[in-house]
Amino acid sequence: MPESEDLQKKKTELENKLQSLTEKEKTLKEDVKTLEFTVAVQKLEEKIKIRREAVEKLESKKDELEKELNEPAETSEMIEEQKPEVTEEVEEQEEEADLMVTAAPVEDEEPEPSQEKHKEEERKKRRFF
Repeated sequence: MPESEDLQKKKTELENKLQSLTEKEKTLKEDVKTLEFTVAVQKLEEKIKIRREAVEKLESKKDELEKELNEPAETSEMIEEQKPEVTEEVEEQEEEADLMVTAAPVEDEEPEPSQEKHKEEERKKRRFF
């Protein structure tokens, strides 16, 4: 019966190894899950950091543009306060501008396409300024 005892010992030994490996597998699976969550959290934190930096840059640019937008209004108010009365030369130029005559196209004639494009481009330019 020594053979049967050897087989029993070997069986018990193998069952113990199996149990040990099963526990190790379970522990490793839990560790892997924890690490996956940790990695996911780190990636989200990095995305948040990048997004926060982008938002801060946009806020900074917005503040600069608002400041720039407000500066001309403030400087023009200061200029108007410091500006002396209108000179005669400026008044003469305004009177000349009022006297300018504009020619209207005859209704039957169609303006040239290049003139229409030029006028439309001029209108677009004026809208931006």
